[in-house]
Amino acid sequence: MANKASIRQARYDSTHCKTYCLKFNYGTDADIIEKLSSVPSMQGYIKQLIRQDMAMSASVSACGSTQEMAEEKAD
Repeated sequence: MANKASIRQARYDSTHCKTYCLKFNYGTDADIIEKLSSVPSMQGYIKQLIRQDMAMSASVSACGSTQEMAEEKAD
């Protein structure tokens, strides 16, 4: 039987959290498995990489729209 703390945690998780499961192949993804095994926090490392990618995408989009506005003014 589950205790009250685990019930509260499950309720919190169901409303505030999203879980993603990844499957890696020992043959084709060995480099990724090795890297993830070497970092202190896999979740933190993956979040950091995603946030870096999002920041890069946002800056590229901002640069692109600025360039487009400059081209429109030139016309």
